[in-house]
Amino acid sequence: MGFARFSIFTSMERNAAIIKVRDAIQDANGWVVEQTFFSNIASTINFELPATSLNTFQDQLRAGGLTVYVDGDLPDTGTSKDVRATISLTFSHDEPDLKRQVPPFG
Repeated sequence: MGFARFSIFTSMERNAAIIKVRDAIQDANGWVVEQTFFSNIASTINFELPATSLNTFQDQLRAGGLTVYVDGDLPDTGTSKDVRATISLTFSHDEPDLKRQVPPFG
């Protein structure tokens, strides 16, 4: 199984950008494994998809108005193996941090 890392820096509204990434993953026959949100500043999405769909994934992001950067080398797209991937999104805006209530635990 190969590994791929992608990055996006955008001023697009964060929920719209996350939906475009989700749709690109689904359009590439992939599935989300885990996601992490860092207030409204950044998000990381871990996913898997067939190696043959890596180009489709990137094309869908570009079609959605997102500029995607590949961090390192991509695995061979000519194999039928699945690829584990991560995409880091960083949002450029002047909004204040999100405030969330965290329930007590312990």
